[in-house]
Amino acid sequence: MGSDNKPEDVVSKNEVSQSAASSKPNLVLFSVLTFAPALIGFGIGYAVYSFGATEKYDARIAGVGDMAWLYASIPVFGRAIAFVNNYPAFMFKGGWKGNLRSNPFIYKAIGEGASENAIIFDESGNVGKYNRANRSIHHMVENFGAVCAGLFASGTVFPFPTFVATCVFSIGRILHQIGYTGGYGKHAPGFLLSLLSSVTVEGLCSLVAVKSFGLV
Repeated sequence: MGSDNKPEDVVSKNEVSQSAASSKPNLVLFSVLTFAPALIGFGIGYAVYSFGATEKYDARIAGVGDMAWLYASIPVFGRAIAFVNNYPAFMFKGGWKGNLRSNPFIYKAIGEGASENAIIFDESGNVGKYNRANRSIHHMVENFGAVCAGLFASGTVFPFPTFVATCVFSIGRILHQIGYTGGYGKHAPGFLLSLLSSVTVEGLCSLVAVKSFGLV
């Protein structure tokens, strides 16, 4: 769907239901996209540790003690957030296309004389841009919990890398909103930047935990 009024902007409830049922849940892809980013984040975190000020990082990690459990809780929290965000998308939205996927809810009118059309975001003109820009805010709130929880924790051991990750996350979210305003799909670069930076924060916390536990 584009930003102009088109016939496909009118969607029947049956069409929405059939689209949702048109593809079976891809459990493999769901699992990969839920848990693989954590491995990528750990890899980035390990690279930061290995090629950065390793001696300083080791000294800080040595002082963590049983606070390592706090660091371990960040990636657990992050993957729980990823799960609950990916679950509805991969279980029920597989057949939805384009801007229809930006709708977090599909409404229906009830009562006498109610239309049989599903109620979705208005995609036309500035109203459509406004809706998609606000959907980007919603998306950020859905996903930034582990970043907020992990910034101080990762920053106490990796202050500058955490600052860089925060800058990249912020740029990513700005690009996501600007891109989404233009239409579904244009938000992808911002999404990728914000995802990589958020899993980097998780990865840095994971590294502190596993080194404190003597696992690496």
